[in-house]
Amino acid sequence: MKRGPYASRWEPVLAEVDKSHLRAATRLAMSGAVRARVWDGDGWRAVVERSGTRRAFDVWLPKLADYAGHARDVARWLAMRPDWLAAHYAGEWDESFLEFLSAHQVEVVPTRETVVRLRALSTCTCEETDPLCPHVLAVLLAFIWEAEGSPLAAFRMVGIEVEQLLDLVQEETAVLAGAAGASGRTDVPEASGGLWAWSPEEWWEDAAVRPLGRIRPVVRSEIRP
Repeated sequence: MKRGPYASRWEPVLAEVDKSHLRAATRLAMSGAVRARVWDGDGWRAVVERSGTRRAFDVWLPKLADYAGHARDVARWLAMRPDWLAAHYAGEWDESFLEFLSAHQVEVVPTRETVVRLRALSTCTCEETDPLCPHVLAVLLAFIWEAEGSPLAAFRMVGIEVEQLLDLVQEETAVLAGAAGASGRTDVPEASGGLWAWSPEEWWEDAAVRPLGRIRPVVRSEIRP
């Protein structure tokens, strides 16, 4: 399996699946056998071609959580941390962004429940009795590898498309800049040595995190730029 900061977070989850299925899935994903991924509102439908034959299987992979209603909240995080957004455009994960998502149980980073959800809900038209067959795992690997080089693509697995998110980031950035200009504030975050001089934990620490992406961010007005 390809390794990287994001893919490494999946290793404990993938360690729980059948190793022969994972090896076969890796071959399928690397050969480009995963095709026609389509979002249906609850998950992803895909076609996976069987290696060496003309046969193909229909796969359905459930979303890991439901963040569709929280796209603007995610956009606000990125507007307030432009370094995280810059890392996305550079095709790499900012380690502090990955730690932030993990620490606050944002389900784009897998949890203990991830493999349970995938095993319970994933479907494939192949003959395997294990729901986490090579074809389901191949679709999952394709998403993981895509997100490795395009971090915001990870949010596709929780119902937020990248273009939608970037549009919202632009709106939130304009709101923050306008608010700072109107108030005459000078304490907005400023870059220093490539880093940003504030921590999102200052405005997140009281946030309520609930299963399947039902989150209620708390932004402290005295800290938010």
